[in-house]
Amino acid sequence: MSVARRLTTVVPLAAAVIVLAACGAVGDAGVRVPTSAASDPVAIPSDPAPADLVAAAKLAACPTTDTTVAARTDGLPDLTLPCLGNGPAVRLAGLRGKPTVVNLWASWCEPCRDELPLLAALSASTTGVRVIGIDIATRPDQALSLLAETGVHYASVRDDGAVTKSALHWTGIPMTLFVDADGLVTHVERPPIVSADQLRSLVSLHLGVTVSP
Repeated sequence: MSVARRLTTVVPLAAAVIVLAACGAVGDAGVRVPTSAASDPVAIPSDPAPADLVAAAKLAACPTTDTTVAARTDGLPDLTLPCLGNGPAVRLAGLRGKPTVVNLWASWCEPCRDELPLLAALSASTTGVRVIGIDIATRPDQALSLLAETGVHYASVRDDGAVTKSALHWTGIPMTLFVDADGLVTHVERPPIVSADQLRSLVSLHLGVTVSP
């Protein structure tokens, strides 16, 4: 996979957050997977999310992931992220057995807010594709409140420290990765997904799964 031009302008952290929140789109940088499948898995610690908000959000339980399978150099990074709702922590490299759509989002990202219902509709319309969100550096109470308000109930994990940024080399969100049942990242959609038809087309093209409207 070729490596595209990286973003080179350095801005203060606060300004960077404003820029990402305003546009939400990924720059020209591509996604690179880990260079070594033999690296040790990294578990990301976090404080528990508020139990009342977890109950109100009614998120699907996070899936149990394979902790023994070797990470692939062309797959997701070997990071284990805590579940935003109920369920076990998720080892990204262990997401196997079912085609999976992985969406990076945050409550402060406006394009992400527009994508969430599209992904929720996909998750509700088929059992052939798994949908998992990765909440980037949002306070758990804000993330859970947004999901409860918008009726988005598929499973999400928490990346409180935005460690996926260095692991996936993203420069902005939203970003959506399509991962086949064997853990291969088949496609990365960098711009925001803007329609249900577009999302179904991407799933068909890159995961080989047809989803009815």
